[in-house]
Amino acid sequence: MYETNNGVVPPPGPTYRLPEVGPLPDLALYERLIDDGIAEADSRGTIVDHLTARRLAIWLAARPQQRDFAHGLVRFIETGAVHTHLKTELRKHARSGNYPDQQPHAARLLRYCNNRGTELGPIGENFAAACDQIDRADVQLAQFHDRVRQGRIHPEQAWPDTDGPRTLALVRRDPETQTVSLVLDDTTANIALFAIAAHADEREAHIREVERYGRTLPEDSYGRRNRQAIAARDTRVAARLRAVEHAYRTAIEYDTGYGSPEATKAFSSLEHAANREIELE
Repeated sequence: MYETNNGVVPPPGPTYRLPEVGPLPDLALYERLIDDGIAEADSRGTIVDHLTARRLAIWLAARPQQRDFAHGLVRFIETGAVHTHLKTELRKHARSGNYPDQQPHAARLLRYCNNRGTELGPIGENFAAACDQIDRADVQLAQFHDRVRQGRIHPEQAWPDTDGPRTLALVRRDPETQTVSLVLDDTTANIALFAIAAHADEREAHIREVERYGRTLPEDSYGRRNRQAIAARDTRVAARLRAVEHAYRTAIEYDTGYGSPEATKAFSSLEHAANREIELE
């Protein structure tokens, strides 16, 4: 039996209860999200991330457990801290045949805990709140996908002057890979990509203007070097914007089931504007 930081032995507690504020996943959906997290980790050849590990702990804590094991799971769920007693109990569940239904999840969580090495303390100040926020976003996304698959939502694209489906905008950032996943409904995505392409047009026009003026300045002058630096910076920005636009174009061109005249019209108008700008020069 372990003690808390203040030296008081924790009282017996029930199994973990999900917070009641906001739409968090039920256990069946947690299993689905856990499977997705495990599949992603296996595809990278790594252990599960903090979020999936917490979901594994929630799944285990929602079942009747010995008091110390339950407290260790809840402590990890709330703070991300891994107590040595938790690792001991996970090892028992992972290696014993007395818990066949819990064995795979216990083994996964144990591998995660072992990979933490000596860094077993709390993960940030708002670990539980941040994970709950992501869980709520994943609930909305999963429910949206289910409605689409069941034919209860027809994701028809629309433009700002017409009604479209309810706005869906979810963001998930992975601090380990420094990547951001953005999920938008088709209409919002079209509007966002229109703005991205328009901003890229403005950047490229500014690059041409800066380079044209820079060529009129003396060689090796501060003004010319400054214009070159500005053009180089804007070129990098424009390249990233065009990469996003190109990825979106590729996605909608291959996804014939979700194509729309509005999207084609929007990109055609952008191309026409760009061509007209070139002609005016």
